[in-house]
Amino acid sequence: MKKPPLIHVSKVTKIYQVGKLEVIALREVSFDIDPGEFVSIMGPSGSGKTTLMHILGCLARPTSGEYYLDGRLVNTLNDNELALIRNQRIGFVFQLFNLLPRMTALDNVELPMLYSGISGDERKSRARLALEAVGLKARTYHYPNELSGGEQQRVAIARALVNEPEILLADEPTGNLDSQSGREVMSIFKSLHEQGKTVIVVTHDPEVASYADRVLHIRDGKIEKDERLRSHKVYVGNNKPVNHPQNSSFLGGLLTGLVSGYRAILHNRLRSLLTVLGIVIGVAAVIGMLGVGEGAKRHITTEIEKLGANVVMVFNRPPRTKEEAFEWRGRSKGLTYADAIAIKDKCTAVDHVAPEIRRNVVARYLNNEYEAEVIGTTPEYQMIRNHWPEYGRFINQDDLKSWAKICVLGKNVKKELFGDEYPIGKEIKLEGERFTVVGVMQEKGAFGWLRFDDQIFVPILTMQKRFTGDDRVQMILVQSKPDMADTASQQVHQLLLDRHNKVEDFVIRSQEEFRQTIEKTVGTFKIMLAGIAAISLIVGGIGIMNIMLVSVTERTNTIGNLMVGAGMFGPPRLWGGGQSVVTFSSVLLAFMFAVTVGIFFGMYPARKAARMDPVEALRYE
Repeated sequence: MKKPPLIHVSKVTKIYQVGKLEVIALREVSFDIDPGEFVSIMGPSGSGKTTLMHILGCLARPTSGEYYLDGRLVNTLNDNELALIRNQRIGFVFQLFNLLPRMTALDNVELPMLYSGISGDERKSRARLALEAVGLKARTYHYPNELSGGEQQRVAIARALVNEPEILLADEPTGNLDSQSGREVMSIFKSLHEQGKTVIVVTHDPEVASYADRVLHIRDGKIEKDERLRSHKVYVGNNKPVNHPQNSSFLGGLLTGLVSGYRAILHNRLRSLLTVLGIVIGVAAVIGMLGVGEGAKRHITTEIEKLGANVVMVFNRPPRTKEEAFEWRGRSKGLTYADAIAIKDKCTAVDHVAPEIRRNVVARYLNNEYEAEVIGTTPEYQMIRNHWPEYGRFINQDDLKSWAKICVLGKNVKKELFGDEYPIGKEIKLEGERFTVVGVMQEKGAFGWLRFDDQIFVPILTMQKRFTGDDRVQMILVQSKPDMADTASQQVHQLLLDRHNKVEDFVIRSQEEFRQTIEKTVGTFKIMLAGIAAISLIVGGIGIMNIMLVSVTERTNTIGNLMVGAGMFGPPRLWGGGQSVVTFSSVLLAFMFAVTVGIFFGMYPARKAARMDPVEALRYE
């Protein structure tokens, strides 16, 4: 019983659109090819023979008609399925050899196995055997430019055979060879046919066509004659099982992609270096800018901590309008020392209270003068501000009760007035009044307008009696119990409304609210800096896209070889006063952004390469 044909072509037509003009390359072509046949497709230039080969090799689709390969309708297969067929069942030999110039003969022969999940050792072993089979064992590590035309074509044949395909397609395989080399190449095809391969040779040369058992004469897109030169003999090799490679594994595909990419980098060292440099600068800029923003945030947070923890500040508020001033007349006195005492006694969410009166004065000691800020306050100030004496003591309750004329100096005040002299017990003058120094505060630095080391502390009642002449205060510092700042603010607000005859002549500000406002501002600043830095990374990404587009253009012929010989099935895989504080999150963000930029700007060239017509790619010069 006769076996069904390996190839069945029925009324296949192929039409190309050239601008507005339709070019008919094939016109309802029909024929069958049995397994193990040696068939030559012969015709003059422009007859449609190469187009027919492209359809048989799954490199092009017919416009109409049906093409069955081993009983499977090829017309309906997607690109991935076609690529799999090309990789596993068909070997290609071209007139122009299409060897990759930067690869040795061994590397070129390995190409069809590159994406087939075959191990590196197995690939090299099979490639050596294929080269040995075509008589090129001694030329294994030679580059194409070191080989003669005949030797290059034999490398191409070895490459076509390495995956043990059932069908061998050759397009004018002797077109660029001398007579002797041409005969040697055709002898190889004859030998392969005798080993059981189905061989299809496209040619315009009658001598080449004579090696086949059957010749399909084609002219003007039609089969003009189907000529049998000799009877078709089924060789024993036809029954030999074909060991097809399996689909690429994830790890195999990844490793293959890495090796291929590494080789490409080595072949274009300067270009690769400049591309990497652009990305490195972009990543460094993102990390640096984020570091500056994070450093500013931490610096501000540290500075705010100098003001104490869980602090609520109560300020005097003047009337905003004339009507409000008239309404408050006789009802509003502003904040007083008595308000501070009431807050301490009646607000259960409050731990410490310290009223403040501030006044700039010139402090004098002997012949030394220093302009400082005098603060009248209470003993609890040091707990709220977390500001303690370095030596000596701070204000105490006895000082308050006795209106004592004592003072505690900030670090800079002590240095400017006393130098290295021990100041405890000495007297200084503040606006003509003598005050005895009882302590020197620890160095604390500054926060905005607050210069802690330029301050002098005196009892608040002494300040009122000696300097202001009334019991009003400018501000009341309130420290809440842990995690009760909001409750303390509400309690203080209600208490002061009751005490001030429902006149809201005060403003309450939480230090946490102040911190959040500043951090929000710093966060915006941080985002702005990161955005500026990201621009440099995007510029680097555009450089990547430009380089990849150039690479795709330069390697168009190479890509065509990979699509045909290596059978790249499927689209490409894409795994393919502060200080700067570099955090892990900023490094991770910069890395992820760089990866995103690389993928985004690399995707278009990669997709362009993946969607390239393999036939057009092979023709590209």
